[in-house]
Amino acid sequence: MTPLNHESLVKTAYELPPLPQTVLLLSDLFADPNYKLKDVERAVALDPALAGKLLRLANSSIHGTSQVGSTMDAIVRLGSGTVRAIAVAMSVRPGHGMDLSAFGLTADTYWSHCVAVLTFAEELTAQRVADFGDEFSTAALLHDFGKLVLAKHLTPEHSEALRSGDPEASATDHESRVLGVNHAEVGGVVAQSWELPRDLVRAVQYHHNPSAFDHPMCHGLNIANQLAWRLESRNNELEQESENRTASMAALGLTTTSMDRVLKEGCVRLQETMEIYT
Repeated sequence: MTPLNHESLVKTAYELPPLPQTVLLLSDLFADPNYKLKDVERAVALDPALAGKLLRLANSSIHGTSQVGSTMDAIVRLGSGTVRAIAVAMSVRPGHGMDLSAFGLTADTYWSHCVAVLTFAEELTAQRVADFGDEFSTAALLHDFGKLVLAKHLTPEHSEALRSGDPEASATDHESRVLGVNHAEVGGVVAQSWELPRDLVRAVQYHHNPSAFDHPMCHGLNIANQLAWRLESRNNELEQESENRTASMAALGLTTTSMDRVLKEGCVRLQETMEIYT
């Protein structure tokens, strides 16, 4: 079977619509460690829907019981990482009609998985497992975005070959054999085309192979993804990537007990997070 044309994939990635102006403004602001909250507030004010989402999340039980009434208060409570993630989420969710069946997904199950990974990423941060960086939540939302790009290029033969699977290989290895590239690599190209921070780009690119990018964000993304698999009972994937999980647990100092705690606490906040991000 002929692999996908890599030049065509890269061209598609770089021809994707740019992220909304609000996201770009926020990214520029947060790139400066001395950014001013007033400037963030002005950027958010350009998108009333975003402002509403931030207020809703800031007033959810996830972030405490006291209520906030202004966008500024919501920004302060949530922090730069969550503000950016909410802004990105509003622009990268796939349409309901997108065909992701080659990956065993629908548009809705794809997005539910992304939000679950985000939730566990935020729980890892909340439990102070490591300093993952402000881009961690955004990386969680974008970690599988390469599947959306690949889906636009699949022939019926490619789709059938992907669906047939390979019980001896991980999903990314199977994609690479069938397509000549996998979704994580394509996702890294997309993140780079959007001029997102370098660590985020590499975390997305290597989240199935964290030993290639020994960074807390990459290890955290691998763990958050595998916790979502546990929730979804995707036991085959868990077995195939057990070595990566073990390596990332060691890198982050996680034990089986602490992993179970992250899973349990993440599940408590998952439904509310899902409602906010959908």
